[in-house]
Amino acid sequence: MNVYDNLIKETLSFLQKQSFTELPVGDYDWNMLSANEFLMGKEVSFELGDRFKDSVVYHVPTSDKALIGEDKIFLLGDDLQNIKKNTNFSRVTLFNIDDIEDPNKAYIGVKKLNYERYKIIPEGYMILSSSFENKENVRVSKKAIKKGLTFETLGNIYIDRYKQLPGVNHVQVYFIVGDHDFVKDLVGVSKKVNEVTEAFDHILKNVILDCDVCPLKTICEDIEALRELHFSVNKK
Repeated sequence: MNVYDNLIKETLSFLQKQSFTELPVGDYDWNMLSANEFLMGKEVSFELGDRFKDSVVYHVPTSDKALIGEDKIFLLGDDLQNIKKNTNFSRVTLFNIDDIEDPNKAYIGVKKLNYERYKIIPEGYMILSSSFENKENVRVSKKAIKKGLTFETLGNIYIDRYKQLPGVNHVQVYFIVGDHDFVKDLVGVSKKVNEVTEAFDHILKNVILDCDVCPLKTICEDIEALRELHFSVNKK
């Protein structure tokens, strides 16, 4: 799976210029819920995310261990225990997964990774996701803060839950708290990730076989792995 490799490299080119703090990877002790809880205003300590500012949440897989070769958690900005008011928030998650030769199974694997985030529900951390905008708005409860919820705990929750999926080897989670100019660049990358996934789906469905009239032609031309996938599917 190298369809998204260039986008991971582009993502890392922005992230690695920032002064992230690396948090420990290990066990966590936190209650998980089977369905999203509704937190009333008086129960909420603060909210993460701002619909009217640059923020983003997206996920990108690769089979290249040179790109993603171990589990890691990174934080830029204040940890949850130090946040006193509503603040902007972004999250980027990168995966190393098994290489899958069958393009249909590879696509299903990508969709499962994207869908899994809706099933990860830590107690006291109410997530409202917008797949259309690639954003998350989070309400963090006063009880969760009092019990000691941190981004270290959340990062380990994400790593553990994603690695329960077949074929997921490593997970790297980047938490970005506050307003940062480079986030607008990540927003641009997230849109490209969506375009590649759309092109991936388009190719597998054989919606248009004539490249000259396909609206996604430029995306395939930019990404060699998509071109190879396109021709391999057509041969079948």
